[in-house]
Amino acid sequence: MASEKPRYAHPLPERSSRRERTGGPLGSVVGVLGAAAVFASAVVLAVIVQNIGHEMGNLRAKVERDQEEMAKLQERVATLAQGAGRAEKGHEEMAKLQERVATLTGKTDSLQARAERDQDEITKLQERVATLSARAERDHDDIAKLQAQAQKNHDDMAKLQFQAQNDQEEVLSLRERIVVLETQIQGGSVPPNYSEQQQQTSESPEGEDSGPVGDTDVTGAQNNVTKDGGLVRRRSKRDVPNWVRLPAGSGCCQAGRDGRDGRDGAAGTPGLKGEPGQKGDIGPPGEPGAGAKGAKGETGIQGAKGQKGAEGMTGNSGLGAKGSKGETGMQGAKGQKGAQGTPGNNGLGGAVYTRWGRKTCPSGATTVYSGVAGGSYHNHPGGGTNYQCLPTNPQWGRYQDGTQVYSAYMYGAEYEIHTNVPFGSTSLLNHDVPCAVCYVPTRGSKLIIPARNTCPTAWTREYHGYLMAERHNHAGAKEFVCVDEQPEAAQGGQASQNQALFFPVEARCGSLPCPSYVEGRELTCAVCTK
Repeated sequence: MASEKPRYAHPLPERSSRRERTGGPLGSVVGVLGAAAVFASAVVLAVIVQNIGHEMGNLRAKVERDQEEMAKLQERVATLAQGAGRAEKGHEEMAKLQERVATLTGKTDSLQARAERDQDEITKLQERVATLSARAERDHDDIAKLQAQAQKNHDDMAKLQFQAQNDQEEVLSLRERIVVLETQIQGGSVPPNYSEQQQQTSESPEGEDSGPVGDTDVTGAQNNVTKDGGLVRRRSKRDVPNWVRLPAGSGCCQAGRDGRDGRDGAAGTPGLKGEPGQKGDIGPPGEPGAGAKGAKGETGIQGAKGQKGAEGMTGNSGLGAKGSKGETGMQGAKGQKGAQGTPGNNGLGGAVYTRWGRKTCPSGATTVYSGVAGGSYHNHPGGGTNYQCLPTNPQWGRYQDGTQVYSAYMYGAEYEIHTNVPFGSTSLLNHDVPCAVCYVPTRGSKLIIPARNTCPTAWTREYHGYLMAERHNHAGAKEFVCVDEQPEAAQGGQASQNQALFFPVEARCGSLPCPSYVEGRELTCAVCTK
C-alpha cells in the first residue's frame, strides 16, 4: 500500500519586533508633518506682512497726493484772495475751498492714524514671524534626528529581510532532503535499521571485506535529518555529512538499473506577499504663492474749479459835469445828556475770569464775550497746554489758508462724560463745550479753589462745579479748569471728533492725605472774587 506524500505547511513569516511596529517611519512622518505645518504658517504670516506693507505704501502715496492737492488748493485760495475785493463770488468760492481744505486735513489725520496702527500691527507680525522662524529651526533639527533614526531602522529591516531569505532557502533545502530520504526508504534502498547496519560494519573483523559502500550524494544541500529505528530525527549540521551511506554487502542488494526520470512535481503554492516598502521622505515645500491682490483704490477727489476769466475793460465815465459844492449848513441844536455810567471800583480795575461750560455769566458779572472751548489735539505732544475760550466771530489779519508744517493747531473741545458722575447724566457725551468770559468791575482779585465748592470768608463765589482736564494717559496735557456744575452744550456740536477733550478729575491717594481725600472721587472747584 503506497503511503501518501506528507504535506508541509508554509513557513510563517517572522513576527516583527516591537521596535519595527512602533519605530521610526510613523514617528518620522508625524514630525515632518508638524514641521511642515509650522513652516506653512510662517510663510502665510510673511505674505500677510508683505500685503500690509504694500497697503501702507498705497496709503502714504495717497497722503502725498492729498498734500499736493492741498498745496494746489492753497495756491488757488491765494489767487482768489488777491481778487477777493472784486466780486462777492470769490468770497463764496474761498469759503468752499476752505471747507474742502478742512475736510482734507481731517482725512489726512485719519490716514496718518491708520498708518500708525498698521505700523504697530506690522511690528507685532514681524515678532510673530521671528518666533515661528526660531521654532521652525528647532523642528528642522528634530526632523534631521528623526530621519537619521528612520535610516537606522531601514538598515535594521534590510538585515532582518536578508536573514529571513537565508532561513527560507535553508528550509527549502531541508524539504528537498526529506523528500529524497522518504523515497529511498519506501524503495528499500536503505535498511530498516540503519543504525544497526552501521554498528555491524564497524564490528567486522580485521581484514574482512565488509563490502564496498557506495557514497552517494543525494542533493547538493546540507542534510540535517537521519533515520533512526524507523523514526526521522533532526541532527546537527556539523554531525551529518552531505551524503547517504548505502550498504552493499553480499547477498543484500545489487545495484540495479537507473530508474526512469521522475515526473515533474506539482507546482508549489505561491509565496507570501512581501511586506510593503517604507514610505519615501516628504519633498521640500513649494514656493509661496503670489501675494493677494491689493484693494481697489479710493475714488480721487474732485478737481479744483477753473480760474475766473479776465476782468472786462473799464466802462466810460459819465458825460455829465461834476456839480458845485453845496453851502455849509447851520449848526444843529445841542444833544441831550447821556445816561450815567456804572460806578467805578475805586481804582481796583475789576476781575476777569472764564466760566467754563456755560454761555453766560452769573448775576453781578458782565459777559465780555461768549464762545466755545478749544485746545491742542489730545494726542499731540506739542502745541499749547491750556484751554482757550474762543469767540464765535473771529477776526483775521494776515493769513495763509491751509495747514502749515511749522505751526501749532487749535481744535474744538468736547465733553468726555461716560458715567452719571459728577454731572448726573451722560447726555453731554461728545457735545462741544461752551464758555463765557466774565468781568466783575467791583472786585479786583480772582481765585480758583480746587476740591472746594465754597469760597473763604469775605470772598464772593462767582460759580462752582467740578475740575476737568485732559485724560491722564494722553500725550497732549492740559491745565485744570473749573467747569460749572450745570454745564451746557454748544449748539450744533455733538459729533465725536476726539480733538481737545474735557475729562472729570479724580483724586488718587498716595501723597494726597487720605482719608481726607478719597481714592477715585471726583474733585469739586469754586471760582471766587474779592
